Amino acid sequence: MCNKSKMQFPFFAFFTLSINPMKISKSIIISLSLLLWGWLFGFVWAQQNTDQSVPILTWTIEEHIYQINSSTLSEYFSTSPSFEQFYHKIRIALIKSLMEGGYSGFNNEPYPKGSLSIIAQSWDFKVVKNIEGDDGLDIFLKNNLSGFQNYFESIQKSVALLDFKNIEITTGTYAQLWALFMFKNEQDLRDLWYELISWKSRTNTDPDYRKHNIKTAFNNIGNVRLIMPDETFSLAREFHYSSSNKGSRPYVFGYATVGAGVKMVYGGWLCGVATAFFQGTLTNLWFELVQYRAHSIYYRNLYEAEINGEYIKDPWLDATVFAPKLDLKVKNIRDYPIVAVFNFDGLNWSNEQVFTLSKAQDRGSFEYIGTYKKWSSSCFTWKINGEDRTNCYTHVKNF
Repeated sequence: MCNKSKMQFPFFAFFTLSINPMKISKSIIISLSLLLWGWLFGFVWAQQNTDQSVPILTWTIEEHIYQINSSTLSEYFSTSPSFEQFYHKIRIALIKSLMEGGYSGFNNEPYPKGSLSIIAQSWDFKVVKNIEGDDGLDIFLKNNLSGFQNYFESIQKSVALLDFKNIEITTGTYAQLWALFMFKNEQDLRDLWYELISWKSRTNTDPDYRKHNIKTAFNNIGNVRLIMPDETFSLAREFHYSSSNKGSRPYVFGYATVGAGVKMVYGGWLCGVATAFFQGTLTNLWFELVQYRAHSIYYRNLYEAEINGEYIKDPWLDATVFAPKLDLKVKNIRDYPIVAVFNFDGLNWSNEQVFTLSKAQDRGSFEYIGTYKKWSSSCFTWKINGEDRTNCYTHVKNF
């Protein structure tokens, strides 16, 4: 389209270039023209090979439209010192839009397995192993921005001449967003406003069978997991070993508390995993406790730990699991995913960590209230997120 004072050129799928001959120099026009000839050829080819009945970038799923409006896109462009940062802002904005729209298609398989890909430290977290490779959203964005990337700095100098359009995504493109990762690195998590909310850690000095079974359970769970909105997370189901699952690993026999005694069973001391998960999520307000049970005997040297940086000596904060009757189940009552991390490399004297990343409003509290006798049992009360909870034990001792 053109008139007496302004000419407009279609420029990729995201904006048009508006040129006012009265406001720019001849040299700028020549430079832009040279760039535009190559891009224009690609644009015409794309138009000829695109279904014209559907706008190139329209994404409507379940009556939701996910988009970045033109003013936001223009702001991203003008404030990004590099193409990589511009790309990052676009990707995160689309992820936020998906989350706000209740999107449930994020990859819920375990993130790349391996301990210590995300660690908790000093009321903060650090991602030490990024997710490599492209997902469907990366492929879509890179296909649309491939030519744009090579001339980012040159085009940015003429940002005042650019007339941006909304970024939207077609229904067909939506179907291609396979294995969509909510985050791929630390900056993604921080830009999505995720924080370290609750954590547990302890130095593992357990017998070899217990170290093996805890490490194996963390591996089978996936080390880094998303717990989706409205999802009920069953620990017994998540760490279950199955010979049909090539990614899962078998346990070994070990001692476990069964009733009022201790016996050797397959997967002994997997209750240590339940206790770690319970302690690591204890003060996160994101979950509803669906199923929980403590032990009848409390072993101090097995269940004491640091929770949110505070060393805990008083009993209560343990959990038991013995499929299929006993399980630890929690439900995500938020409208965004929760990141749960399970770290332990199985080595002597290494640190065992379980923690959650979510939003600031999810941070709760815990406080020891006191103890009392009930028949032959010792009962301990804690105030957890404002609610008094009590567990009673027939014995409190070291294993």
